Amino acid sequence: MERFNALSRGTQLMLAGAALLLVDTFLPWQSVSFEAFGVSVSESWTAWHGFWGVLLGLLTIALLAWLVVRLLGTDVKLPVSDTLVGAALAALILLCAVLKVLTDDAVAWGAWLGLVLAVVIAVGAWMQVQAAGGVGTLRSDVSTVGSGSGGRAAPAPDTHAAPAPPPAAPAEPAAPPPPAAPPAAPAAPPPPATPAAPAEPASMPSEEPPTPAPPPPPDSPSDEPRH
Repeated sequence: MERFNALSRGTQLMLAGAALLLVDTFLPWQSVSFEAFGVSVSESWTAWHGFWGVLLGLLTIALLAWLVVRLLGTDVKLPVSDTLVGAALAALILLCAVLKVLTDDAVAWGAWLGLVLAVVIAVGAWMQVQAAGGVGTLRSDVSTVGSGSGGRAAPAPDTHAAPAPPPAAPAEPAAPPPPAAPPAAPAAPPPPATPAAPAEPASMPSEEPPTPAPPPPPDSPSDEPRH
């Protein structure tokens, strides 16, 4: 309860109106009754019947979830402000409620109650916009999103800030490195070795047959001893 009281008046109206509108979507928004053969027959439909009714219920759930997240103090980072999100959802809910009532047949009391609650949500969103700075704040948020900056408008530059120092002089270009020495010429291949001449076969020593010795001469008769 303390967190609810800490919210702004516009946010409180939006939260209460969204909760009641979600409950009202399950009440009869269309009702038909007729009598035949003495029997009375009635049929009713909730707001979740038809395109505009389904869209109205989904947008109401989205707005209620968004307000509950803010009530719990959860920080959700979006490219637009919280005021723009709440105002956009409230405007779409009011538009769907009006179209639902205008296009349906046999509108029941639940539809008129839902239209009143949609107006309450829109009033709460308008009060929140005024507390945030007016419609100009929403325009700046929309223009920021349209420019593709992905965030809120950047703050204006400080005109009283000291001027930026002049840019430093460009450094002299470094001398190019000396060219690399050309690669050494490849060494010439050594000449092929001359094949050695085949060695001559050693001469075999000539062997001459030995000369036979002459036979001794026969003894002469004069050499015999005398008697």
